[in-house]
Amino acid sequence: MLTVLVSRARSATAALAVILGVVLGLAQADAGDIAQRDIIGFSASGVHFAFEEFGTQDGSGFAYSNIYIIDVSTDSWQPGTPFRVRLEDETASLETARTQAQSMAEPILDQLAIGAPPVHAASNPVTETSADPHHVTINPRPVLPAIDDPISFTLVTYRLAGSETCEPFGPMKGFRLSAERLSETGDAVLLHKDTAIPQSRGCPLDYRIADIFTFYPEGGAPVFAALIQIIAVGFEGPDGRFMAVTGTLPN
Repeated sequence: MLTVLVSRARSATAALAVILGVVLGLAQADAGDIAQRDIIGFSASGVHFAFEEFGTQDGSGFAYSNIYIIDVSTDSWQPGTPFRVRLEDETASLETARTQAQSMAEPILDQLAIGAPPVHAASNPVTETSADPHHVTINPRPVLPAIDDPISFTLVTYRLAGSETCEPFGPMKGFRLSAERLSETGDAVLLHKDTAIPQSRGCPLDYRIADIFTFYPEGGAPVFAALIQIIAVGFEGPDGRFMAVTGTLPN
């Protein structure tokens, strides 16, 4: 009788292991690729901003690294950039991809003297579930008590036509980002508004404010970089990528 009970227990344990394996397998199959980001910094003048996004693609397992260099005043990519590396070999390491991208970007990063660290004024990673992903209010400098009026950033999403490739996945989205200095004279300033979806975004389903960085160049107007996380259709689930909205801090 004892032998029968042990045999049944072992069978039940084995069955549970199979079920858990299937459940975990399904969870992994539905997992998208959420990129990480590394901030390279501003130029000393505040004219340029650079950051890297990197990770391993879902489905293919290919390591990738993209380095973006932005002209802050025009909120546009510096000519000849971004630098993109994707190692189409699932055995290649992420470190190799990052090293290659950094080697490609290094000459222009040096030329533009980019590397001054910004103030990390706000952070809202995709793992944060208690904060509003579309609204954040910051003190633009780490000074207590604050010597600046707080600044509020608000992101609004709306439907926008995507490419034909995106049609099977339903309505795509664009966004607008505005900022407002919370004072008696402060007015909301439109920082960005999509009129079309760039091909580089893929098929965007949603957006969230990921980070706000500020920088106070010597003798110049203070500037900011808002990292926006793009949630887009991926191979095994929604993917997360980054873009920057840059400009001068609102008065």
